[in-house]
Amino acid sequence: MTLPFDRTPARFRRHKEFRHCPENRHFLLIAPLAGFLLLLLSAGCTGSSLTVSDLQYPIDPVDARHSKDHNTAIEYPLIDNETSPVVSSAIEPRSLARRQEDQVRDFSLHDAIFTALSQNRVIESSALGGIGAARVLTAPQTVPSVYDSAIQETGVLFGRRGLEAALSDFDTRWGTQLNMNSGDTADFSTGLQKSLASGGSVSLFHNWNYAAGSDADYMGQIGAQLRQPLLAGAGTEFTRVAGPVRPGFGAIAGVSQGVVIARINQDITLADFELSVRDALRDIENSYWDLYLAYRVYDANAAAHNSAHRTAEVLYYEVQLGKTDPADLHQAQDRFFQTRAQLELALNDLYSAEAALRRLIGLPMNDGEVLRPSTEPVLEQLSPDWETAANDGLAQRIELRRQKWQIRSLKLQLDAARSLVRPQLDAVGSYAVMGNGDAMLSQSSDSVYGSMTADDLDTWSMGLEMSLPVGLRQSRSQSRNYELQLAKANAVLAAQEQSVAHDIATAIQDLAAAWAASQSNLRRIRAAENHVAVRTIQFEKGTKTSDLMLRAQASLADAEVAYHQQLVNYNKAITNFHLATGNLLTVNGVKLAEGDWDSDALNGSLMRAHAREHGIDNPNLYSAPEVFSSPENPFRRNRMASPTSDPEQTEPATEQQPVPPAPDAPAPGDVLRSSEN
Repeated sequence: MTLPFDRTPARFRRHKEFRHCPENRHFLLIAPLAGFLLLLLSAGCTGSSLTVSDLQYPIDPVDARHSKDHNTAIEYPLIDNETSPVVSSAIEPRSLARRQEDQVRDFSLHDAIFTALSQNRVIESSALGGIGAARVLTAPQTVPSVYDSAIQETGVLFGRRGLEAALSDFDTRWGTQLNMNSGDTADFSTGLQKSLASGGSVSLFHNWNYAAGSDADYMGQIGAQLRQPLLAGAGTEFTRVAGPVRPGFGAIAGVSQGVVIARINQDITLADFELSVRDALRDIENSYWDLYLAYRVYDANAAAHNSAHRTAEVLYYEVQLGKTDPADLHQAQDRFFQTRAQLELALNDLYSAEAALRRLIGLPMNDGEVLRPSTEPVLEQLSPDWETAANDGLAQRIELRRQKWQIRSLKLQLDAARSLVRPQLDAVGSYAVMGNGDAMLSQSSDSVYGSMTADDLDTWSMGLEMSLPVGLRQSRSQSRNYELQLAKANAVLAAQEQSVAHDIATAIQDLAAAWAASQSNLRRIRAAENHVAVRTIQFEKGTKTSDLMLRAQASLADAEVAYHQQLVNYNKAITNFHLATGNLLTVNGVKLAEGDWDSDALNGSLMRAHAREHGIDNPNLYSAPEVFSSPENPFRRNRMASPTSDPEQTEPATEQQPVPPAPDAPAPGDVLRSSEN
């Protein structure tokens, strides 16, 4: 089946008719051929048309077909990329149609997390929705990666500028030009210009003109100029936030191009990356416990299948001896094939769960080893304290820290925007030394530079410049816009804190529910085991039929699956509780740090630090910035802590160490036992 699409340019779609009138100004002449032009002129401008048959040279259908096929063909970029070893080294995946005895590899939860953090440069997420639904396929530009922080740091566009781009506004700029004009005249200018942290600018300039035949062939000047805003856009606080004033850009640049905003944007990017790592750890833990559950479900179905096989085998011989009704044998065979189908589906679920974990942590689909979870789930009850958990969540959740950085940025931008709701009043001053002569350089005083040093031709100026848009509508609108953005950001923060509290409450409820259900199902297993034992004795003595024993065996298998399902749900609830309180990274021992610097970056940083330490101090510059951030969370000081524990000094109440299974709990079964037993 071929899906039609049209990629032909609009000017070629009307291939049978070319209309040409002065009114139709989008008509394009590609090749100004004289013969074709004569045909166009002879047709006139009365709306007549020129068809393909009117051309002197007919079009070859073969050439036309080749052009059409070439224009509508799907093309592929020529990129010499190397396939990842994770893909190229993978072997055929395991499936029900391809079973083999692979080497078993015990794989702990710590191994899974360490492998993911060390292997992946792009953070994978669970592919909810099936094949082709992975975020890396549907939205590759939005996938988080280890490069995001560096991309933000090196950004140069408005709104996403990095720190270096913001600092570059204060780099000295050099400009020069030389023009040769008619009439034996020329002019030359060169100069240096630098923006200041106070919002002003200083420039040094050197200009000269040449005019042959005049009283002085050369005239020149050397001087300096200073401009300092006094009202709108004045002061270091404004410049740190908004950057130097850009009159040519206006509202496009806004007040978010300064060094401080670039620093905050970098912190927001780091928070986004930390959120991605946290969510990846949650997905990895959930996938790990899904694989653990798949093994348990397979083991329970294997035990049920073996029991059904033994029962069917006993009934087969009893039917042969005439001791049992054949209907009992048919019921046992029905149960046998039912358990066999369930076992095969459980085995396929195990394959799928292992593949999902391998994709998340960056391992090949199949490397000849079978991953078997070696970390046992937590089997002790976790009863967190509400106040401690709520304090941890409100203090440690990354989403709240990110939103607070956003509020901090908007507050600074609002102050800068309010600074612009004032007239533009600048103090300007300049000083220049003039010179003229018959030559640029000579030993006599007739040269330009000789005149500068010998004659008193210096000049200076000082004054004020003011501009004021009547009404200040743009600056007032900008200030009001930031006020509304800040109000919304504060409302969002309040809603986020409420959502965090609800997350913690839901996590505590899920913990209690999963724990209670797991204990009830554990008791159900014990009752089902006793039920199977009694029905087996009754069946062997002939007092009861096999129907009751088969039902008891099925109930036992369901009880084991239900217990392990709730046990896995309980451990997932622990993971969600750590996430809700903001301690998931800490519990797993994960810390974010910058990678190693190369030698060039390190040397450049040392040179800039040396330049700052040996700069010229200005005793009259009182512009030390206020405290920008603190490694100590202010929530710890301002909020009421738990009356029973101090989160600054004690370990988190959520920290639990796995314990070995209880003696009466079901033990792990054999791995990948054959369903043909």
